[in-house]
Amino acid sequence: MKRGILLLILVVLAGSKVKAQEHTNSWFRATLSIPIGTKFKTDFEGQLRRQNGFDNENPLDKKLLYSFRTWCYFKQSEKVTFAISPFAYFSNYKIIQKQSDESASPTSEYRFSAAIEVQHKMTSNLFLLNRTAFEYRVFEGATENVIRVRQRLGLRYDLNPKYNLDIGDEIFINAYGTDSQHLFDQNRTVANITFKPNDAIKFDLGYNHISRLPKSTSDLIRENNLYLNFTYTLIKKQIIPF
Repeated sequence: MKRGILLLILVVLAGSKVKAQEHTNSWFRATLSIPIGTKFKTDFEGQLRRQNGFDNENPLDKKLLYSFRTWCYFKQSEKVTFAISPFAYFSNYKIIQKQSDESASPTSEYRFSAAIEVQHKMTSNLFLLNRTAFEYRVFEGATENVIRVRQRLGLRYDLNPKYNLDIGDEIFINAYGTDSQHLFDQNRTVANITFKPNDAIKFDLGYNHISRLPKSTSDLIRENNLYLNFTYTLIKKQIIPF
């Protein structure tokens, strides 16, 4: 109950900001997934994000982020999956709000994460999804390290074995390493379609709306993000004797 009240207060505080700037981004991610038995798998992912410039709305115009991350997953059951990211590196460029931001040097971040993912089967095709994650963010330079909590709730509908649709909302809270005005970090609302032409290949195409409160300002930044993710899973082929 207390947790729910805290989340409500944070959302209200975020929504009460009188100024908000609009931004347009494009996100791309490629993942190599390696199953290890039936319960374990490891992912290696690379990510590229671009943003619009100061005087345009081209979502591919300027650099926003580069990253490399590893994930290790343990599927306890059909309902519960545990995930650990022992290493991630991010090169973060400034969100462009003024002309000089376009030439600012990026900052480096190292991130360590843990998460639990739970899915509840509501009907034969409809699932309720819940994910709770904790991140320890280590920044190079004078920026204080941050512990961030992420809570996501969503729905997935499986149209058939090749296509599914999902929607969700995720709130980010800075639990350590920030002042009281920036406990709220961001909120993401997502709509996604997944296409799996076969067992090895998966595409995710979607839209992600973010309300973000950077530590350097007291004004919200609203972002419209289009994203495309590609995942390739190594499938162990059965050896046929000859």
